[in-house]
Amino acid sequence: MILTGLGLSLTVAYLAFFLNWITLDATKAVVIVGTITFGFGGIWAAVALVFFFISSSIVTRKNREDGVEAGRVPMRSQDPFHNSRRNGYQVWANGFWVAFFAILWFQFDQVYFLIAIYGAIATATADTWATELGSRKKEKTHLITNFKKVEPGTDGGVSLKGTIASIFGSSVLASLLVLQPEPYNLSFVVVVATSGFLGSVADSYLGAYFQSRNAPLKPLNINGDRKDIWTNCYVNWLATGIGGLLTLLTIKILTL
Repeated sequence: MILTGLGLSLTVAYLAFFLNWITLDATKAVVIVGTITFGFGGIWAAVALVFFFISSSIVTRKNREDGVEAGRVPMRSQDPFHNSRRNGYQVWANGFWVAFFAILWFQFDQVYFLIAIYGAIATATADTWATELGSRKKEKTHLITNFKKVEPGTDGGVSLKGTIASIFGSSVLASLLVLQPEPYNLSFVVVVATSGFLGSVADSYLGAYFQSRNAPLKPLNINGDRKDIWTNCYVNWLATGIGGLLTLLTIKILTL
Protein backbone atom coordinates (compact mmCIF):
# COMPACT_ATOMS: atom_id res chain seq x y z
CA MET A 1 0.00 0.00 0.00
CA ILE A 2 2.82 2.40 0.82
CA LEU A 3 4.57 1.82 -2.51
CA THR A 4 1.28 2.11 -4.39
CA GLY A 5 0.52 5.33 -2.54
CA LEU A 6 3.97 6.67 -3.35
CA GLY A 7 3.53 5.91 -7.04
CA LEU A 8 0.09 7.50 -7.24
CA SER A 9 1.19 10.53 -5.22
CA LEU A 10 4.16 11.12 -7.50
CA THR A 11 1.87 10.94 -10.51
CA VAL A 12 -0.68 13.35 -9.04
CA ALA A 13 1.98 15.77 -7.75
CA TYR A 14 3.86 16.19 -11.00
CA LEU A 15 0.70 16.25 -13.08
CA ALA A 16 -0.59 19.05 -10.84
CA PHE A 17 2.71 20.88 -11.24
CA PHE A 18 2.57 20.74 -15.02
CA LEU A 19 -1.07 21.87 -14.91
CA ASN A 20 0.12 24.95 -12.97
CA TRP A 21 -1.88 24.01 -9.86
CA ILE A 22 1.06 23.80 -7.43
CA THR A 23 4.60 25.10 -7.14
CA LEU A 24 7.62 22.83 -7.44
CA ASP A 25 8.25 22.85 -3.69
CA ALA A 26 4.63 21.81 -3.12
CA THR A 27 5.18 18.57 -5.05
CA LYS A 28 7.24 17.24 -2.13
CA ALA A 29 4.44 17.96 0.33
CA VAL A 30 1.83 16.42 -1.97
CA VAL A 31 3.89 13.25 -2.32
CA ILE A 32 4.41 12.89 1.45
CA VAL A 33 0.80 13.65 2.43
CA GLY A 34 -0.61 11.53 -0.39
CA THR A 35 1.62 8.53 0.38
CA ILE A 36 0.72 8.58 4.08
CA THR A 37 -2.99 9.06 3.41
CA PHE A 38 -3.22 6.21 0.88
CA GLY A 39 -0.76 3.92 2.63
CA PHE A 40 -2.22 4.26 6.13
CA GLY A 41 -5.73 5.62 5.59
CA GLY A 42 -6.75 3.51 2.60
CA ILE A 43 -8.00 4.16 -0.88
CA TRP A 44 -11.19 6.01 0.06
CA ALA A 45 -9.34 8.46 2.28
CA ALA A 46 -7.04 9.07 -0.67
CA VAL A 47 -10.05 9.55 -2.96
CA ALA A 48 -11.42 12.19 -0.55
CA LEU A 49 -8.05 13.96 -0.51
CA VAL A 50 -7.78 13.91 -4.31
CA PHE A 51 -11.34 15.23 -4.59
CA PHE A 52 -10.46 18.17 -2.35
CA PHE A 53 -7.24 18.82 -4.21
CA ILE A 54 -8.75 18.78 -7.70
CA SER A 55 -11.99 20.62 -6.90
CA SER A 56 -10.22 23.31 -4.89
CA SER A 57 -7.57 23.81 -7.55
CA ILE A 58 -10.27 24.24 -10.19
CA VAL A 59 -12.36 26.78 -8.23
CA THR A 60 -9.24 28.67 -7.14
CA ARG A 61 -7.86 28.89 -10.66
CA LYS A 62 -11.22 29.94 -12.09
CA ASN A 63 -11.68 32.63 -9.46
CA ARG A 64 -8.18 34.03 -9.94
CA GLU A 65 -8.46 34.08 -13.73
CA ASP A 66 -11.86 35.79 -13.60
CA GLY A 67 -10.55 38.26 -11.04
CA VAL A 68 -7.44 39.12 -13.06
CA GLU A 69 -9.54 39.65 -16.17
CA ALA A 70 -11.96 41.90 -14.29
CA GLY A 71 -9.21 43.67 -12.36
CA ARG A 72 -10.47 42.51 -8.97
CA VAL A 73 -7.91 39.93 -7.84
CA PRO A 74 -4.24 41.00 -7.59
CA MET A 75 -1.97 38.77 -9.64
CA ARG A 76 0.59 36.79 -7.66
CA SER A 77 3.26 37.16 -10.29
CA GLN A 78 3.77 38.46 -13.79
CA ASP A 79 2.74 35.05 -15.06
CA PRO A 80 -1.08 34.96 -15.19
CA PHE A 81 -1.00 31.16 -14.91
CA HIS A 82 1.05 31.27 -11.70
CA ASN A 83 -1.53 33.18 -9.68
CA SER A 84 -3.47 30.08 -8.67
CA ARG A 85 -0.54 27.81 -7.78
CA ARG A 86 -0.48 26.50 -4.21
CA ASN A 87 2.85 26.16 -2.47
CA GLY A 88 4.23 23.79 0.13
CA TYR A 89 3.02 25.86 3.08
CA GLN A 90 -0.56 25.64 1.85
CA VAL A 91 -0.37 21.91 1.17
CA TRP A 92 0.89 21.21 4.69
CA ALA A 93 -1.66 23.59 6.23
CA ASN A 94 -4.48 21.52 4.73
CA GLY A 95 -2.80 18.11 4.70
CA PHE A 96 -1.00 17.83 8.04
CA TRP A 97 -4.01 16.68 10.06
CA VAL A 98 -5.12 14.32 7.31
CA ALA A 99 -1.78 12.52 7.45
CA PHE A 100 -1.76 12.66 11.27
CA PHE A 101 -5.18 11.00 11.61
CA ALA A 102 -4.26 8.43 8.95
CA ILE A 103 -1.25 7.35 11.02
CA LEU A 104 -3.38 7.12 14.18
CA TRP A 105 -5.99 5.04 12.33
CA PHE A 106 -3.31 2.65 11.09
CA GLN A 107 -1.77 2.38 14.55
CA PHE A 108 -4.88 2.01 16.72
CA ASP A 109 -7.57 0.80 14.27
CA GLN A 110 -10.30 2.96 15.84
CA VAL A 111 -13.03 4.17 13.49
CA TYR A 112 -13.11 7.70 14.94
CA PHE A 113 -9.54 8.28 13.72
CA LEU A 114 -10.54 7.19 10.22
CA ILE A 115 -13.62 9.42 10.10
CA ALA A 116 -11.54 12.31 11.48
CA ILE A 117 -9.58 12.16 8.20
CA TYR A 118 -12.77 13.01 6.34
CA GLY A 119 -13.60 15.74 8.86
CA ALA A 120 -10.26 17.44 8.27
CA ILE A 121 -10.64 17.21 4.49
CA ALA A 122 -14.25 18.44 4.70
CA THR A 123 -13.02 21.50 6.60
CA ALA A 124 -10.39 22.27 4.00
CA THR A 125 -12.95 21.81 1.22
CA ALA A 126 -15.57 23.98 2.92
CA ASP A 127 -13.08 26.75 3.63
CA THR A 128 -11.59 26.82 0.13
CA TRP A 129 -14.96 26.72 -1.63
CA ALA A 130 -16.31 29.45 0.64
CA THR A 131 -13.32 31.69 0.05
CA GLU A 132 -13.08 31.25 -3.71
CA LEU A 133 -16.76 31.03 -4.64
CA GLY A 134 -17.88 33.54 -2.03
CA SER A 135 -15.52 36.25 -3.27
CA ARG A 136 -16.00 35.66 -7.00
CA LYS A 137 -18.54 38.48 -7.35
CA LYS A 138 -19.16 41.45 -5.11
CA GLU A 139 -22.00 41.00 -2.64
CA LYS A 140 -22.74 41.90 0.96
CA THR A 141 -19.86 40.64 3.10
CA HIS A 142 -19.61 41.13 6.86
CA LEU A 143 -16.84 40.53 9.37
CA ILE A 144 -17.77 37.46 11.39
CA THR A 145 -16.80 38.98 14.74
CA ASN A 146 -18.82 42.22 14.64
CA PHE A 147 -20.79 42.00 11.37
CA LYS A 148 -19.35 45.24 10.03
CA LYS A 149 -19.48 45.48 6.26
CA VAL A 150 -16.17 44.65 4.57
CA GLU A 151 -14.87 44.02 1.08
CA PRO A 152 -15.26 40.50 -0.37
CA GLY A 153 -12.13 38.47 0.27
CA THR A 154 -11.37 40.19 3.61
CA ASP A 155 -9.99 37.79 6.21
CA GLY A 156 -12.85 36.88 8.52
CA GLY A 157 -15.47 38.15 6.09
CA VAL A 158 -18.56 36.01 5.50
CA SER A 159 -21.32 36.23 2.89
CA LEU A 160 -24.45 34.29 2.03
CA LYS A 161 -22.86 32.85 -1.11
CA GLY A 162 -19.70 31.87 0.75
CA THR A 163 -21.69 30.23 3.54
CA ILE A 164 -23.74 28.20 1.07
CA ALA A 165 -20.55 27.19 -0.77
CA SER A 166 -19.01 26.10 2.53
CA ILE A 167 -22.00 23.93 3.48
CA PHE A 168 -22.17 22.45 0.00
CA GLY A 169 -18.45 21.67 -0.17
CA SER A 170 -18.43 20.01 3.23
CA SER A 171 -21.57 18.00 2.40
CA VAL A 172 -20.25 16.78 -0.94
CA LEU A 173 -17.05 15.58 0.69
CA ALA A 174 -19.01 13.87 3.49
CA SER A 175 -21.20 12.08 0.93
CA LEU A 176 -18.17 9.99 -0.07
CA LEU A 177 -18.84 7.97 3.08
CA VAL A 178 -22.04 6.54 1.59
CA LEU A 179 -20.53 5.83 -1.84
CA GLN A 180 -18.12 3.23 -0.51
CA PRO A 181 -18.72 -0.53 -1.00
CA GLU A 182 -19.55 -0.73 2.70
CA PRO A 183 -21.27 2.64 3.32
CA TYR A 184 -21.18 4.27 6.74
CA ASN A 185 -24.20 5.18 8.82
CA LEU A 186 -25.91 8.40 7.76
CA SER A 187 -25.11 9.91 11.16
CA PHE A 188 -21.41 9.73 10.26
CA VAL A 189 -22.10 11.72 7.10
CA VAL A 190 -23.95 14.39 9.08
CA VAL A 191 -21.10 14.60 11.61
CA VAL A 192 -18.45 15.05 8.90
CA ALA A 193 -20.51 17.63 6.99
CA THR A 194 -21.30 19.60 10.15
CA SER A 195 -17.75 19.45 11.52
CA GLY A 196 -16.34 20.53 8.17
CA PHE A 197 -18.63 23.54 8.07
CA LEU A 198 -17.87 24.47 11.70
CA GLY A 199 -14.16 24.14 10.93
CA SER A 200 -14.53 26.68 8.12
CA VAL A 201 -16.40 29.00 10.51
CA ALA A 202 -13.48 28.65 12.94
CA ASP A 203 -11.15 29.64 10.10
CA SER A 204 -13.14 32.85 9.59
CA TYR A 205 -13.03 33.65 13.31
CA LEU A 206 -9.30 33.02 13.49
CA GLY A 207 -8.73 35.12 10.37
CA ALA A 208 -10.69 38.01 11.88
CA TYR A 209 -8.82 37.62 15.18
CA PHE A 210 -5.38 37.89 13.60
CA GLN A 211 -6.54 40.76 11.43
CA SER A 212 -7.73 42.66 14.51
CA ARG A 213 -4.26 42.14 16.00
CA ASN A 214 -2.75 44.03 13.04
CA ALA A 215 -1.47 40.84 11.45
CA PRO A 216 -3.22 40.89 8.06
CA LEU A 217 -3.42 37.48 6.42
CA LYS A 218 -2.34 38.37 2.91
CA PRO A 219 -2.82 35.98 -0.02
CA LEU A 220 0.26 33.91 -0.73
CA ASN A 221 2.44 35.47 -3.41
CA ILE A 222 6.06 35.47 -4.43
CA ASN A 223 6.55 38.99 -3.07
CA GLY A 224 4.63 38.46 0.16
CA ASP A 225 6.16 38.76 3.60
CA ARG A 226 7.12 35.36 5.02
CA LYS A 227 5.45 36.21 8.33
CA ASP A 228 2.13 36.90 6.58
CA ILE A 229 2.42 33.70 4.56
CA TRP A 230 3.15 31.66 7.67
CA THR A 231 0.31 33.27 9.63
CA ASN A 232 -2.23 32.61 6.89
CA CYS A 233 -1.23 28.96 6.69
CA TYR A 234 -1.19 28.67 10.48
CA VAL A 235 -4.85 29.75 10.58
CA ASN A 236 -5.74 27.14 7.95
CA TRP A 237 -3.80 24.51 9.90
CA LEU A 238 -5.65 25.31 13.12
CA ALA A 239 -9.06 25.31 11.42
CA THR A 240 -8.43 21.97 9.67
CA GLY A 241 -7.36 20.49 13.00
CA ILE A 242 -10.49 21.84 14.69
CA GLY A 243 -12.71 20.24 12.04
CA GLY A 244 -10.92 16.92 12.37
CA LEU A 245 -10.98 16.93 16.18
CA LEU A 246 -14.68 17.84 16.26
CA THR A 247 -15.34 14.85 14.03
CA LEU A 248 -13.17 12.57 16.14
CA LEU A 249 -14.81 13.52 19.44
CA THR A 250 -18.35 13.30 18.06
CA ILE A 251 -17.81 9.91 16.43
CA LYS A 252 -16.13 8.62 19.59
CA ILE A 253 -19.21 9.62 21.62
CA LEU A 254 -21.55 8.03 19.07
CA THR A 255 -19.64 4.75 19.15
CA LEU A 256 -19.39 4.39 22.93
